[in-house]
Amino acid sequence: MKNELTALKGLRDTIEAHINEYVPPELEDIGPGQVVIDYPDVDKMTYPTMFFVYPDYAEYEPSTTCSDNVDFRISVFLLCKRDTQENLIIKNYGYYNALYHLLKDNTSLDGVIDQTRINDADFDQVEGNPNVHGALVSVSTIFEKDF
Repeated sequence: MKNELTALKGLRDTIEAHINEYVPPELEDIGPGQVVIDYPDVDKMTYPTMFFVYPDYAEYEPSTTCSDNVDFRISVFLLCKRDTQENLIIKNYGYYNALYHLLKDNTSLDGVIDQTRINDADFDQVEGNPNVHGALVSVSTIFEKDF
């Protein structure tokens, strides 16, 4: 049975399992614990680069009497810190492009849901701090929710 939690965990697990296939060779691989379901907190980051997967909102459309079509939006926060300005920008776009290509190639999140797509991305310093760069990526996960 597919639901919002299935999509949220599926996105986290897919990023953790496959992101390194797309990370450019000049950047470090993403390891266990660097992709979490949580709201980002720069002060509590245990690694200099992390992906935070966080639910945003859902839109529902009746499909049958026993299911709904769901467009569940998930925010993926990509944060990079503890480096020079130039390297932070390079890392931020390198990891973002890895995420972009991963989700283009694996739209079903390893068969967990029906479709995934990136809606938009916002790149900026985080909290006005020049030592932290980030991307806020809006991801749509589309599936049929049974009830």
